[in-house]
Amino acid sequence: MSRPTVLLVGKGSASSRLRTQLKRRGHRVRVAPDCGAALETLRDERPGVVVLDVAHAGFAAPSFREMVRGEHPTVPLLDVPPLDAAGNDLALVVAQVEQAVERELAREDAASLAEGAAARVTDEEPADAPITGYQFEDLTSSTPKMLELFDLIPRIARTDSPVLVHGETGTGKELVASAIHRQSRRRDGPFFTVNCGALSESLLESELFGHEKGAFTGAYRRKEGCFELSHGGTLFLDELGTISPAMQVKLLRVLERMEVRRVGGADLVKVDVRIVAATNARLEDAVAAGTFREDLYYRINVVQLTVPPLRERADDVPILADLFCRKVAEKQGRAVAGFDRGALRLLTDYPWPGNVRELQNVVERAVILAAGPRITERDLPDRLRRAAPKKAAVPSFDADDTLDAVLSRLNTSVEREYLRRVLKRYAGHLGKTAAHAGLNRRTLYNKMLAHGLRREDFRT
Repeated sequence: MSRPTVLLVGKGSASSRLRTQLKRRGHRVRVAPDCGAALETLRDERPGVVVLDVAHAGFAAPSFREMVRGEHPTVPLLDVPPLDAAGNDLALVVAQVEQAVERELAREDAASLAEGAAARVTDEEPADAPITGYQFEDLTSSTPKMLELFDLIPRIARTDSPVLVHGETGTGKELVASAIHRQSRRRDGPFFTVNCGALSESLLESELFGHEKGAFTGAYRRKEGCFELSHGGTLFLDELGTISPAMQVKLLRVLERMEVRRVGGADLVKVDVRIVAATNARLEDAVAAGTFREDLYYRINVVQLTVPPLRERADDVPILADLFCRKVAEKQGRAVAGFDRGALRLLTDYPWPGNVRELQNVVERAVILAAGPRITERDLPDRLRRAAPKKAAVPSFDADDTLDAVLSRLNTSVEREYLRRVLKRYAGHLGKTAAHAGLNRRTLYNKMLAHGLRREDFRT
């Protein structure tokens, strides 16, 4: 039995010394430079012990500690002592690591002896409790990309620099903007949101800059705009890429001077506002196409954050679904406790083009329609079932052969078909085929010879 891995998180001086000592004692050590990388490692293997260098693991270290204890409660979690700690403190950590490794070896031995056939669990039975994600402000996640975002937000919030949040519709860009505001020194000030794509040019100008009485038909009184109302706080400009060229000029002038002139007014009003803008389109492309001013783009895009789509963080789906289920059930007075396994599988496999907003809508509908205490596949929309991946057919094989012989034959067949398809895609171009397959040209050529593939057969 191989020895359990020790996962060191953080690349500080103390953790480097600890790694050296552990390797000298024959331990298997993996080093993750930060908490996001550590989560990726935990997805692939279960270490015998996790050692956290809090001072060098980033802002996400507290959340990482909570998640390890929630997802891997039996894995010991130790802290690396501070840099100025005495040598005997580090030696104590080494001893604690070795004790944890020995306990893990003993646990694996006991589990191996007690291993038996598990009872068959059907899709209709309740699912296990979803993994609890880390909650940061109003955002919840357990995926490395989102934890990196959680790590960046407090750092960005310390300044007053403009922030551009990029992400598909429904990913939660406004929640990110709100988190930036609440983490900043402006947290006690106002937070206003303007959806630039939902207003005509004249209405948007009035909404942002305000207007004087009589400035236009219907202006029966003076109205302060969101720049003035957000004084001392944060103004969130959603769908910024939709504003007209004329509005871009006016907005740029305000951002450069931090003063506004109400529609129909003559006086300039000084404002102190932190700008967070959001877009679901790439403003770089709009600048290149000439539809978005380059100077405004650089004024807005001092810091850019990207919110990943839900399809790129499938591990968050059961977490968010459970969170939404509990909230909706409480609000609607429904005794719905969660999802069965079949429903969770459908939710996890669906690509979620509408992202978190679509998931929230689906869960709310399911809670309302659920006939029992658990949401089942029947309670979910048909589009989720239609999008579910079909089970791939198992290639035929001879069960009289050994497993190695069967796997070797199947691997050879799959490798040949893979190379055939890639060669066809690139019309027999060996350089492009090798780069796509992650091979060097000599290895690709040898494999083609072994499989009887000729590049001439793929040239068009």
